[in-house]
Amino acid sequence: MDYGEVRTSEDVRKIIKTAKLHESELTEITQILRFPDPNQHNDNLKLMLLDDNLLKHIEAGNKLHFKGDPEENVVLCTDNKTYDVKEAETSNSLLLVSDLMFAASTGLDETIANNSMECDSDNSFDKSNTSLNKSTESDEGAKVPRKIEHKDIVNTFFTYYELKPCKPRLSKLQKILEPTRYQGSELEYAIDKSKLLSYEAISDHIQASRAEIDQELQRIQAIKIDGYYRLLEFDYEFRVLSYMLDLIDENSWPLDKISKEVTLDSLKELVPMSILEAMFRFYTIETIMEDEVQYYKYDQDKVCKFLARVLLKSAGKFNLAEFLQAWRDSVPDGMVTDESLLSGIALIDKSTTPQVIWGFSESDLPEDINERFRVLFQTKPKWTVDQISPYIECYATEKLNVNALLTKYARASTQDGVRVFSAKHMK
Repeated sequence: MDYGEVRTSEDVRKIIKTAKLHESELTEITQILRFPDPNQHNDNLKLMLLDDNLLKHIEAGNKLHFKGDPEENVVLCTDNKTYDVKEAETSNSLLLVSDLMFAASTGLDETIANNSMECDSDNSFDKSNTSLNKSTESDEGAKVPRKIEHKDIVNTFFTYYELKPCKPRLSKLQKILEPTRYQGSELEYAIDKSKLLSYEAISDHIQASRAEIDQELQRIQAIKIDGYYRLLEFDYEFRVLSYMLDLIDENSWPLDKISKEVTLDSLKELVPMSILEAMFRFYTIETIMEDEVQYYKYDQDKVCKFLARVLLKSAGKFNLAEFLQAWRDSVPDGMVTDESLLSGIALIDKSTTPQVIWGFSESDLPEDINERFRVLFQTKPKWTVDQISPYIECYATEKLNVNALLTKYARASTQDGVRVFSAKHMK
């Protein structure tokens, strides 16, 4: 019924009779639903379907965060997960009513129990006939006082929001940190201070949970400097890492017995302490404890891979044999380089004479997956799974692994007994 209308007990009894119900089988409470005045329609209310994890998250008093700039599809984030938000239609309209009473609140359970006791001896056919007979009887002698409750419908819904777990959208993080890369104290004057970002500002911009943002900040080696998160400029990072590695020879340290205290104390005049501590954390692993002093070793693979990137930074192709020798010479004594570490940062062509290598970093490729595959196949017509995986595994999900991505975006064939992938629409 419309807003402002009032039903009487007689109105209710007429509807009960029209519905072929018997008043004695109903409780004395009747709830009348009224549609709101059009001027009071609330478009700010939305329905959202929650899974058990999200429901428990809310019931525990935790917050959910909607994130997304105007040009982005919105996501919902908990403290550690990200959900894609999609609008879905309902098969029937849904009414939202405040303080609506359900069966137990109206005494219906008791009414059903009493009717059940009265009819225990009846078979199902007799029950049906009895109910039908009662519906046509006059209620004049069996009227009970009716309590009328008018309930206003707050809103009518034809759609709701559906939530599905999704990968955090983190590609934007490195982009927004790019303009403020740290290049050394002597070049800080050139940094636009308005573009410096605190953790809260990053969280507001990035469509991911805090746990996922923390993990990504660690992966891209962002450093908190004076309250703002910064990336290190490549040449500056190389300078600091070189300072750190030089201390191995200067102090005649075994590779598995690097002193953090001596490293920080020796370089504190050259490098800000926040950067020193972060770099030591990025590149070292705990080893032995002696006399309550913790010692470390440098992560061999990580150091070797970074120094390979330093050599590959020069434009053009290199003689592979010469590159591998220069690479071995660049790492600290005792560390071992391995060609597998070049995966994702370089391409090797062993079909030429001499064999060659050139820099080809995953981080320099387009974000759009179609454009990325175009560039990959333009660079190299045929790839094995192992060769191409480092460049596309960032798009993989639980349901769509690397092989599934290749099936979707590339064409498979066999070359010299090896399965290779090429552009799907080759001329």
